Amino acid sequence: MGATFLIVASYAISQNRQSLIDVSKTRLSSAMPRIIDGDTVDFANGRVRIVGIDAPDDDVPQLKAISTDVLRRLATRDGGMDCSVSMFDYALRRENQCRTDPRSYGRLNLACRFPANKASVGATMVAQGYAVDYRVFSGGAYVDLMQKAAARRAGLWGVDYEAMRRLAVRRAQVPQGCSVATIK
Repeated sequence: MGATFLIVASYAISQNRQSLIDVSKTRLSSAMPRIIDGDTVDFANGRVRIVGIDAPDDDVPQLKAISTDVLRRLATRDGGMDCSVSMFDYALRRENQCRTDPRSYGRLNLACRFPANKASVGATMVAQGYAVDYRVFSGGAYVDLMQKAAARRAGLWGVDYEAMRRLAVRRAQVPQGCSVATIK
């Protein structure tokens, strides 16, 4: 039984390692990407989940529509989006990431920038109050931006503070087994 577990575990690790290598080479770019919602974008060659943030979903449709529209307008104004693994703002991390899954729900987990000004899409959405820090994937990189947006009642924080607070609390949770020794 133990040998079977080791074989299955080794295979799973090797598959994840290859997936990480493949994703690390991926770079998606478009002047007019299709915006699915406030944290998901379609490119001609793949769907991307903007890593490190979470925007409202179907459980709060009014907020989801606003967040989606804001991301669409930003992408249009700032020349589309460029996405890859290497664009994440590692210097902003306050702690280690707990998960580094290269894919979730059929989407690539990538960091994105606006070509016109090189601004981080994740940091922009959080700072303007249209998404929250997703700690498991961000390592706490956007916590300060989120707290400042909430204090100013920026973006969706001014529309439905309680719904955004609940989303932020859910996304601040650290799964069992994750080390939080590096939290500042």
